[in-house]
Amino acid sequence: MVGLLSRMVGPMMAYSPIFTGFLNYKDWVCISEKCESVLANYTGDSEKLFSRDTICENSLQPEVDFTWTIDRTSYALEWGLICSNESKGSNLKSFFFVGAFIGLLVGTALFDRIGRKTTSLIGISIATLSCLGVILVDSYGGMLALRIAQGFGSFVTVSGVGILALELTPSKLRNLSQVLCSSLWNIGSILCVGISYAVKDWKHIYLVEGCILAVTAISVLVYPESPRFQLVKGKESEARETFRKISKIFKTSNQSENVELIFKDYDKNYLGQIRDFIKYPVMLKNTLILMACWGSISCISYGLLFSWGKLGADIYSSIIFSSLGSFISKASGIDYYIIHFLGRKNAVVLNFAGLAAIFFLAVPCYGVELGGTWRLEHVVCLFTSLFRGGVWGSISLLTKELSPTSHRGMIFCICSAAARIGAFIGPYLSLLYNIIDSRIVLAIFGCLGACASFLAFFNSDSTGKPIPSVPEDLIPLHCSGHEKLREEESQ
Repeated sequence: MVGLLSRMVGPMMAYSPIFTGFLNYKDWVCISEKCESVLANYTGDSEKLFSRDTICENSLQPEVDFTWTIDRTSYALEWGLICSNESKGSNLKSFFFVGAFIGLLVGTALFDRIGRKTTSLIGISIATLSCLGVILVDSYGGMLALRIAQGFGSFVTVSGVGILALELTPSKLRNLSQVLCSSLWNIGSILCVGISYAVKDWKHIYLVEGCILAVTAISVLVYPESPRFQLVKGKESEARETFRKISKIFKTSNQSENVELIFKDYDKNYLGQIRDFIKYPVMLKNTLILMACWGSISCISYGLLFSWGKLGADIYSSIIFSSLGSFISKASGIDYYIIHFLGRKNAVVLNFAGLAAIFFLAVPCYGVELGGTWRLEHVVCLFTSLFRGGVWGSISLLTKELSPTSHRGMIFCICSAAARIGAFIGPYLSLLYNIIDSRIVLAIFGCLGACASFLAFFNSDSTGKPIPSVPEDLIPLHCSGHEKLREEESQ
């Protein structure tokens, strides 16, 4: 749990632009005759007078024709990323995931070579420095570069400590470990909202977050390297040293020096790892299905995350309630017992199906007023947090358990990279609210969930099975009958 604190880097860096780059087209006053003339000649709905349409359709310029009256700062307001330039704001949200994608591609090589812990330390250092570096940035281009660096470091860290947590946890506690692991993402989300609400200046938000990340970087240092990784690399003496340190920390009896360790070593190069996907079709099939599922849930999650403002809901309360809903489903044991009783694969199928059902339910609920800025579809969409958290938890656990130790870093990074593609697309889906009916966008999210549920049904299941060390372990674990024969023939 101490080492997993660094997982908070993911939501803090991913969600920050919602607050540091927010746009509010309602809070402004005129400072020019052109603006006064526009307001005087306005004949439409009075509630839409102070809106995006009024500013953009009349080409009103900030600090020339009008000035903002908001008591908070944001880079979007400061750099004029409004109207036709609004897509640049989406770039600062989405290019974070470009950096994450690059980082995860690098991680496919580093995690299975220099180790889980060392790679995680590199990631958290890059994320921390790029977060603190925002204080020195005064341009869109500079911020774009830092957002790419933040994405690179954040998801290398999140992936590394997640793999370490799995490999240091016994089978019977692995489900609980994954719930705790996922919960820290929700805690990071809530912390991000709290900081953004309390701190008014957008640069100071990054400063506070950078200081928190620097503290969590220390937590990665206390993590031992995975002995599973050390053994699969044939580093028996280092694995024994790790066992000795763990025994000392927890005051358990030390491993005898002459005890026999049974393990399979694997020391192929990067290309050799890739060739194994052709040699073992079951590993290729599982990875491709998991990539599609990761991409779908990420597109849904980030598409909805950046949609709250477009749907007209208050972004602070929406994200707080959404994060709390996901956290409660974990803390109450809902996610744990779904995985425990139904199994890993079935939990993924069920959670995706539930997610799709709620989005489809939100379509006929659209436009029903509940009071204030809230409408019925907002409340319905908040319930997706129960299933979104379930999908993330179950699919992460399934991916790690289906991957051989020799390829776990590569496969997990490949799947997470597919999720970054979905996360990159998600914020742009939120722009569809400006051009098409919102119900169509909600239906698109529902269709993504339904398709992912269908695909997940054809995946292998790791429930009740030991995690494989090398690719050949997959054949007795996840192949049967003619499939096993075909795998053996392919070797």
